[in-house]
Amino acid sequence: MTSISLTPLLVAMPLSAMGTWLLAGAARRIGAVAKVTADRWHKNGEIPRLAGPAMLAAVAPWLHGGELAILMAVCALGSIDDIRPLRPDVKAIGLLMAAAAAVWVTGSWWTGPALWLVANAVNLLDHADGIAAAAAAGTFLGLGGDAGLAAAGACGGFLLLNYPPARVFMGDSGSLTLGAMAVLIGARGNDAVTTALWCAVPLADAVQVTVRRILRGQKPWVGGTDHSGHGLLRMGIPPRLLPALYFILTLLAGAVSGIRP
Repeated sequence: MTSISLTPLLVAMPLSAMGTWLLAGAARRIGAVAKVTADRWHKNGEIPRLAGPAMLAAVAPWLHGGELAILMAVCALGSIDDIRPLRPDVKAIGLLMAAAAAVWVTGSWWTGPALWLVANAVNLLDHADGIAAAAAAGTFLGLGGDAGLAAAGACGGFLLLNYPPARVFMGDSGSLTLGAMAVLIGARGNDAVTTALWCAVPLADAVQVTVRRILRGQKPWVGGTDHSGHGLLRMGIPPRLLPALYFILTLLAGAVSGIRP
């Protein structure tokens, strides 16, 4: 029987938590904060973001050189946006460049479109406290390996500060990085379908939000309170239960990969 070492998870979790806490202080000083606006769900003042570098640093020892280079570029793009919002087309082009690099690094054509789609999907899923990190943790646990365990640990460490009511947001630096990381780790030993199933929760949310906004004549990339999590909160699901629900849904969706033909 093959033994599984939990060392990557147990090391990455406190590193991510400490890094997130430190970056939160820096984010407040430089104005990298989420403010209360009409198109956002949170209503409790300015919340620091910019957690992506902390989570990436916690996972870095278990990443290959090419993977780390791509994720550093994605994280830098998101970090800039956290500090001073970029135009949507600039972010899209940046992610397209990362997607092209992913094809070259992994040798798998599907990682390019998958990286672009999943990174944007996780970014959209980050709309209510804790759910993006909880879903990502489930994804990484399912993908497995030392890198997957480390990434799950990084999500867990971040959740210590992001669990409802959140004291820190991951920002684009975190959501884009986690989405890209899921695809790169998935490409190590999985095909496109398996990786997609483990990323099904953010992808499903992205599809329903995009379709609904297009049908209403809205731009899909403009923020709003029409995501799946917002709907569940309006139905009366307690905010503190929502991350656990998304974690379980991720595991259920990913489990399909083990029974498909």
